[in-house]
Amino acid sequence: MKMLVGLAALAVAGGLVAAICLAAGSGGTDWQAACGTAPASTAGKHPGAVADARKALLSNGNDPRLEMEVVDLDACAVEVGWKADQPQPTASVVKLLIALDLLDQSGVPEDSEADAVHAMLAASDDRVASRFWQQLGGPAIVRRQAGKLGLTHTSPPDDPGQWGSTKMSPEDVVTVYRHITSARSADERDFLTEALESAPLTAADGFDQHFGIPRAFPGATWAIKQGWGTSEGRRVLNTTGLVRTGSRTFAVAVMSTWDDSIDVGTATKALTTATGALKDSLVANGKLT
Repeated sequence: MKMLVGLAALAVAGGLVAAICLAAGSGGTDWQAACGTAPASTAGKHPGAVADARKALLSNGNDPRLEMEVVDLDACAVEVGWKADQPQPTASVVKLLIALDLLDQSGVPEDSEADAVHAMLAASDDRVASRFWQQLGGPAIVRRQAGKLGLTHTSPPDDPGQWGSTKMSPEDVVTVYRHITSARSADERDFLTEALESAPLTAADGFDQHFGIPRAFPGATWAIKQGWGTSEGRRVLNTTGLVRTGSRTFAVAVMSTWDDSIDVGTATKALTTATGALKDSLVANGKLT
């Protein structure tokens, strides 16, 4: 499996970039939540949202595959789920595991090391991720964190050097966010979420990383870790993170792959529409205000 990075030349999404004013977090939100145990299953909720999300991808062809989970962290309950236990290539979402492993081994970093981790999470800097991946043992990072957090649908890449081909399910990605918000110390939680809140429009490789959650939840505060690239001949696009409105906090993981012939702008727009279908359903059912 091979993850290709540096998709800047493919990242131009026309007018999609300029038209929307987004309310990203400023790095000062307290994301503490009490959803430390497995969330209650609520199978069958929001069937319209699932159908609309799938339609957004299917209408664009190129063999799309979609998995997703949304958990209400206040109620500690699954709001939306679709194939949430199916593993997908993570692309840069695996950087969450790299950061957690670094904290486990060295504590909250300081000075230049803190700047490097911030760049890895906020700007999705691949060079930093590769350095930490090698420093911390590569695939051993994934195995350690999967064991510690109980990630049952997470596995390291077949090629030890291709960290972006690590596989995780949406359910496991949400578990990571539940762990960050409920099990980490305040210093560790703030260090991680401040970086995730600060994700700029343009990532370190030039990719427009405000697809999915940022555009689908305008006006909300968010803390995101996105993923993009290719693996096993498939285009990978993942939007994951924490979303807070005036009254509720959610962990969201919407993960997709396509035949790699798809235009990147088309795929990111479709994934944003799919994520928006989840938001619209939550609004309609009084979960978002």
